[in-house]
Amino acid sequence: MKYIPEIRFADIDSYGIVHNAKYLIFFEQSRINMFHKIVGNWDWEKRGVLVANQKIDYIHPVRLNDKLEITTWIKSIGDKSLTISYEAHIINDSNKTLSAKSETVIVCFDPSTKLSVIVPKRWRESIEKHGFLNKPSTC
Repeated sequence: MKYIPEIRFADIDSYGIVHNAKYLIFFEQSRINMFHKIVGNWDWEKRGVLVANQKIDYIHPVRLNDKLEITTWIKSIGDKSLTISYEAHIINDSNKTLSAKSETVIVCFDPSTKLSVIVPKRWRESIEKHGFLNKPSTC
């Protein structure tokens, strides 16, 4: 799934590039965008997720006027967790430059019991239906 974040002046650090911590927000936005497709209208108070692990490899800097495109997919589904992968590319004309790649492990969580729970069957079916379980071939 593709997502294009807005690069704002506030995202830029003293070196004139996107600050490393901003990538967490870009990847979170991309993940939420994908989850809207998977879950639809999501009631976070009944079925939530927690970030258990986040890894980012920074490859090429992004500047203020760059167009960034993030590709997001589900790398794997466990009993109670999902591993989500991302690639962020700078898009210039017909050229793509890999800027960063990342993985997030999220755990399904029941806020009322404060316990982890299995990945809902409906989520698994929706992930399969939308083809999110495979890395898009256009990366």
